[in-house]
Amino acid sequence: MKHHLTPLLFLAALQVQATPVGERIIQGIIIDGNGHPVSGATITTSRSNERGATGSDGKFTLRTSDNATLYITCVGYEDLEIRPGSQSTLTITLTPSNTFLPEVTVTSMLHKNMKFIFEPSELEVVKEQLLLKTRYRIPEKRFHKDSRMVIQPYLVNYTRNKRTSFTPVVYDGKNYNILIQRGHACGDPEEQAYYSRFAKVVDGLDSHQLITYTDSCRVDDINDRYATEVYVRISTFCDDEYRDTLTIARGVVYPMRFFNFDAASYELDDSYAPPQQALNFHEKGEMHLTFRPSEYKIYESDGRNSRELDKFRKVLKGIEQDESKSLSYFSITGYTSPEGSYKMNEKLSGQRVKSALDAILRNVRKTTLEKARIEHQGIVVPWDSVYAAMQRDSLTAESAELGNLIRRARGKHDEISWGARRLKCYPLVRDRYLPRFRRVEYNYEYTEFRTLNFSEIDAIYRRNPSELTASEFWRYIRGHAGRPAAEQEKLMREALHHHPDLLIAANNLSALLNREHRADTTLLVPFLTEEAPLEVKINQVVALLQTRDFERANQLCQTLPTEEKTRAVRAITDAMNGRYAEAYTYFGETNSINKAILLLCLRKNEEAREFLKQCPDHSAEAEYVRAIAANRLNDTNSAIIHLQKALSLKPELRKILEIDGDVLDLMDLIQ
Repeated sequence: MKHHLTPLLFLAALQVQATPVGERIIQGIIIDGNGHPVSGATITTSRSNERGATGSDGKFTLRTSDNATLYITCVGYEDLEIRPGSQSTLTITLTPSNTFLPEVTVTSMLHKNMKFIFEPSELEVVKEQLLLKTRYRIPEKRFHKDSRMVIQPYLVNYTRNKRTSFTPVVYDGKNYNILIQRGHACGDPEEQAYYSRFAKVVDGLDSHQLITYTDSCRVDDINDRYATEVYVRISTFCDDEYRDTLTIARGVVYPMRFFNFDAASYELDDSYAPPQQALNFHEKGEMHLTFRPSEYKIYESDGRNSRELDKFRKVLKGIEQDESKSLSYFSITGYTSPEGSYKMNEKLSGQRVKSALDAILRNVRKTTLEKARIEHQGIVVPWDSVYAAMQRDSLTAESAELGNLIRRARGKHDEISWGARRLKCYPLVRDRYLPRFRRVEYNYEYTEFRTLNFSEIDAIYRRNPSELTASEFWRYIRGHAGRPAAEQEKLMREALHHHPDLLIAANNLSALLNREHRADTTLLVPFLTEEAPLEVKINQVVALLQTRDFERANQLCQTLPTEEKTRAVRAITDAMNGRYAEAYTYFGETNSINKAILLLCLRKNEEAREFLKQCPDHSAEAEYVRAIAANRLNDTNSAIIHLQKALSLKPELRKILEIDGDVLDLMDLIQ
């Protein structure tokens, strides 16, 4: 909770601080046309950290740069811009505003001459804060020396069923204060102690003076339904003479909700599209080859040899004849059963595999094999594998017999082979298990660099999108550039699902969502490196601003170079952070709806309306903004006409109408 009524002691402390070179301290008083001090006026400059406010005496002190321009705003008065020049002490007179809404008046418990009057009140969104501005008069002849008056504003969030206290205003009469100082407690002691922290002891209150109140609290969600209620209590000693709760504002004022982000939503061009990459294919399986006993030479007339060898010759021939394909690896591994001498089996197995490999590659061109890795290997299966296979088949007795032999031979292959022939289970081992371990396995890889036309890419997409390369997927998306935004979003999200590193899809999707006020701050996080394209960083700043993550947005914006391309995003950053005057230096040169929105934020309602008369934008959002401008200038009929146009173009804007403090009073008239 941030209270803007600056304590005088704090102001005095500011006056004695050292002033840096290039800066100075300006003091002054702000009064109305009758010479009465104006409290709660806000004084700012073009620098976001230079801000002051008047106290109940209308005085202020502000540290600022030498050539600063002061901007003075206050609820109920026209905005004022002043260039103090060399003056360091100012007297500023504000002109009453003619755009007040009807007063909110409580008469339920007071006589006619004792009305509790709150002038037009606003609940305005500025950055991440809800700023309450109001003015009120104290009822005549109601407050006296024996009284305490408590004025407690609350922010009510109906959406979340939540109530937040603003800073209370408490006035104690002199006699009431004496009662408190003597330790007399009336009612709830905690409540009395709480309000005593804010109490100001006074002789009396001028019922003719308008008292300005300004306070703020953090906003939960700008789309929640808010209202501002004020609890008022007047107590005389221990008796409550008056209690009431009234609503002084409904909805929130936030024209920035219609701010257009198109000016800083950049797509990447096709120079960032990924080049076509070679596809890798890997095939493996088993070859059914037959060799004559004790011979390594392969005879194609034996068994299925001819058919098996021809199968692989055709595969290699197909790779050889297709210019888009390239063989990268080919291997054959031969496994032989363990019976017999280990060295003999190992040598014979290797020779047989080499013979098969030569037969396959005999007619393949050398250029095809130059870039490929060719391997062959012969492996003798150990007796342990036979024992394990018998156990898996639940042959307990037979496997135990072989297992005992393996242990007695201490794993020596040749001794096991000699002893196995004398086992009772050997016929079973010879006929059922040893053939299982005589096999030849193949393994080959090749790459394919394909270039497809759109119809071919479309056919692959319809069959299985995961088969498309990143380059092909992007070409497919580009082929649907004219489709509705929802279809383009679906395709880009699908592309990122299969190719998470597809930068151009992530960036352009982010730009699309930014333009539709549906920012996704997660899309570009993987790509936010120092080398990231400027467009990526700009789109991320806009996404962070839209989701009201101001701290990270400001940090990232500070890393952007100062150039023409970043002017728009810097102006948007100023606008979203409440620096409307700075943002207007850019958007004031444009013909976009943003110019009118900033004028409304600066309370230049007449200028906003005049600009909107010739603004070429007639979207639903633009019509809604026209309604805001008209309603602020009390042109109710025009406001209703523009609102009806906006709702006819975009019925979902009714949800905003229900929470918008600028036009909420027109809702019943619209219905």
